Amino acid sequence: MVNLKELICQAFCAEVEAKAIQNGYAVATPYENRMGDRIGIYAIGERGGPYRLIDTALNVAYLQADGATLDNPTRRQNFFSLLNEYGAAYDPELGEIYVPDVQESDLPRKINHFSAMLLRLNDMIWTTTERTRSTFRDDVRAALKAELADKVTIKEDKPVSEKLSEVTPDMVFWAPGRDPVALFIATDETKLWQAMHLRLVADHEANEPVVVIALLQNQNALSRGTVTKADNRLDAIPRYEDEPKAALNRIFREVIGKPQHPLQ
Repeated sequence: MVNLKELICQAFCAEVEAKAIQNGYAVATPYENRMGDRIGIYAIGERGGPYRLIDTALNVAYLQADGATLDNPTRRQNFFSLLNEYGAAYDPELGEIYVPDVQESDLPRKINHFSAMLLRLNDMIWTTTERTRSTFRDDVRAALKAELADKVTIKEDKPVSEKLSEVTPDMVFWAPGRDPVALFIATDETKLWQAMHLRLVADHEANEPVVVIALLQNQNALSRGTVTKADNRLDAIPRYEDEPKAALNRIFREVIGKPQHPLQ
């Protein structure tokens, strides 16, 4: 009779890689993070223990890179609640998630639990990323409408014109005596390619004047090559993350000229 438990253990263990390093062990689990890399764990300590389990210091970095920082109170509470559930902690200086004082006899079980925690954190990154992107888009729309609604005509999720109907910007602004401004709120590369496509069609097919802007939430989350292409082709690519008010002022200048009272 087949021992299902043994078969499951064999399948799992066949994909686990563990090797001794100078100050402990390096373990590659069978699980993959959202970047497609295997989740790695280090067990650091003198032979015989106790050991300190640590991640690769990339998990929180990925969270931050997607704009899901721990500054948000709800996100921070969820993050630390997950860590507490597994007896883990976070070192903000090193960027590491860790479990201290693991005895050698308990090392396999603790590594298994630590892997499960990192998988759950990976899921939290997925859900938080989409929520963060949605919040970012909503915040940008609200800020632009608050500043410009009484000065210009604004359309959301509508083409610039019939000739440019194959590409739909997030927002289009019409100010008296100025070319229309098409804005793409770029949380991923798809928006950048759409913006570049609109620029190409407007210039070489429709022959219509339009200013095309892509507002980047976090350029580090996008391909450098794609960002460079967009920089060279679009009218403006303000970066929001580090200087949100300056980024919005850049859009205001394209829509209405230099604003009398720029955001400070």
